[in-house]
Amino acid sequence: MRAPVPYVAAYSNEFGPRESDLCLEVPRNGVPHIAYLHPRPDDRDAHGNLWARMTRPPEGERGRVLFDCMDPLRQRECMEGLLCQVCTEPAATSVGTVFVEWQRPGEQPKRLDRITTDAPPVCRRCLPLSFLECPFLRHEKTAVALLVRKSVLSGVSGTLYRVDADLQSWIPSESDAYSSFNKPRYPGMLAQRLYRKLRGVAVMDLDNLPSALVPTL
Repeated sequence: MRAPVPYVAAYSNEFGPRESDLCLEVPRNGVPHIAYLHPRPDDRDAHGNLWARMTRPPEGERGRVLFDCMDPLRQRECMEGLLCQVCTEPAATSVGTVFVEWQRPGEQPKRLDRITTDAPPVCRRCLPLSFLECPFLRHEKTAVALLVRKSVLSGVSGTLYRVDADLQSWIPSESDAYSSFNKPRYPGMLAQRLYRKLRGVAVMDLDNLPSALVPTL
């Protein structure tokens, strides 16, 4: 039996927008910001951030799975709805929600009460499977499963663009820039990741998972 491909995984033939798809828009507040030439109702989140559109291949023609990358829109869907990143079933339970975290290279060790993550949650059924089958988690010795009492949407990250001198096109200026919901958003941000702050965090024993870890209705 083959292990399932995580829902949030990216594929080699799914692509983001081109610079030629973007334009400069002046909204009612008078502050110019990045926009699409042909806007859609779901382009922006509730905080006004513009999200990367993705070009999808025809049904049944997906390319190679990129296990180390997440599709922006599928990641956003799971983070907003607290859905399992593997199977998309609800991950929130009566005792909390499970997130998997690890120590990133070059980062300082994280305190449990100071974690902000872009990795969507995992449901009880998919949690052991993830540690068993995921090529990364099988070998990442710092990876832990966290039972989180409360998580709050906190910001986005993505590519930061600057407008060129003639105000006609946008030029990438910074990748993986972070924009907190507690601060004014960047007018040139093209969002690709949604983040949650984790609160009330406890490390879990994978061999002794709480029986109460069943989805809430």
